[in-house]
Amino acid sequence: MLDVLKVRIYPNKEQEISLAKSFGCSRFVWNFYLNKTNTQYEETGKGMTYCQMAKDLTQLKKLTDYEWLQEPTAAVLQQSLKNLETAFKNFFAKRTGFPKFKSKHSKQSIRFPESCSIKDGNLKLPKLGIVKASLSKNINSKIKSVTVSQTSTDKYFAAILFETGDLTNTKEGKISGIDLGLTSLITVFDGETCYKVDPIKPTRKYAKRLRIRQKALSRKVKGSNKRRKAVKVVAKVHEKISNTRQDFLHKLSRKLVDDNQVIVAENLCVKGLARTKLAKSIHDAGLGMLLNFVSYKLEREGGKFVQVDKFFPSSKLCSCCGHKNDLLNLSIREWICSGCQATHDRDENASRNLRAEGIRILETNTAGHAEIQACGEAVRLVGNCAKKRVSEKQESPATPRKRLAGECQFSVLKFLES
Repeated sequence: MLDVLKVRIYPNKEQEISLAKSFGCSRFVWNFYLNKTNTQYEETGKGMTYCQMAKDLTQLKKLTDYEWLQEPTAAVLQQSLKNLETAFKNFFAKRTGFPKFKSKHSKQSIRFPESCSIKDGNLKLPKLGIVKASLSKNINSKIKSVTVSQTSTDKYFAAILFETGDLTNTKEGKISGIDLGLTSLITVFDGETCYKVDPIKPTRKYAKRLRIRQKALSRKVKGSNKRRKAVKVVAKVHEKISNTRQDFLHKLSRKLVDDNQVIVAENLCVKGLARTKLAKSIHDAGLGMLLNFVSYKLEREGGKFVQVDKFFPSSKLCSCCGHKNDLLNLSIREWICSGCQATHDRDENASRNLRAEGIRILETNTAGHAEIQACGEAVRLVGNCAKKRVSEKQESPATPRKRLAGECQFSVLKFLES
């Protein structure tokens, strides 16, 4: 199987110049053939495949006005074309939006698909030579590719994709259900004990610092050197917020994975939740990032991650007798079951129900939760929520179809009620 290690690299001045040229050439190739594909479709009704773009790129580099495209390694530019083709395929498969033009003012990245190696604890890249790197572990297997990126704060990182041995399912631990929220980030029930973890709210923590930096930026003259410096200062605050959140979620997910063999959680649509008035808190909590971290870390160690359907009424069901409280709303944090008179904490009760539902899914030998509706609640359909089915043969790169998010809108109602 394949594994990824992201490390920070420290190129010298010559290597920084070479990387800047590679970033620019890769960005130009992406934008040039994205525009050419759209234009060709408007004229002929057909787009361009990767083979057609790669063949045209070979002829383009022979022209006098485009000789500078020969400076970076050819594999980097070809990889940019492959990424463009993949972007179109993902768009047609409804996994993402229509490909956009790249800007030099955002994050830059290129991929070296071959001829990369580790030498004396550093990274050796084509046409760059040995680049100083901070490796956190030894890589003794074959390296498949290396993706080099530059952040807005002028830091360089390398994501190393390498082969590793197959994992054996030897992990032992508990089965826990986790309920996600904003008051308590997670509520965990492992069958015996129940505990909560509060969110750290990094955006609100650094809000004052960010406001001061942005005020200073707004006073600078556009196009001046001082403004460019102020932009980097603001970017460093945003980077601090992002790093604080990721560090907390990495540590929390590591603790959950170390303590459990199976983790059960809700399959939330965070994109839909981010359209509500709770958008700032949703983004600040990083719910989707936490589930992603837990999922891949469990997979690496041979555990299982079970996601329960978003319409499962985990908060409304009594974990003792199974009675459903339809009158429960978001403002009620504790309630008494009318069936067995048991007193429930809203989040603890939801985590217990999620754990029980996850055990039921494992006992029925179902993969994930794609085939089970899990007592989904009746939700009123909005008129324009139904997905419009269009044949993929009629779609083209130049005519992006309207992306309807009915499923995301449904999950908003479920999250607010849970």
